[in-house]
Amino acid sequence: MAEQARSKEIETADSELDERIWAVISFERIEAMNLMYPEAVHLVAELEDRGVPGVCIVTNDAASQIKTLK
Repeated sequence: MAEQARSKEIETADSELDERIWAVISFERIEAMNLMYPEAVHLVAELEDRGVPGVCIVTNDAASQIKTLK
């Protein structure tokens, strides 16, 4: 019976969405780096509520290539 219960369990694969490889950028700067995707989504919503223009989610690698305004 325990084997049947185990066979019905769904195994989930590790996902890049749960890795700290995401960044949030805006038109003006890198807003945050080293986020998990759900954290990035939450931050995007907060920044949009504050009226920050051009907010989007990219990888840390992509964000590191961005020249920010000083």
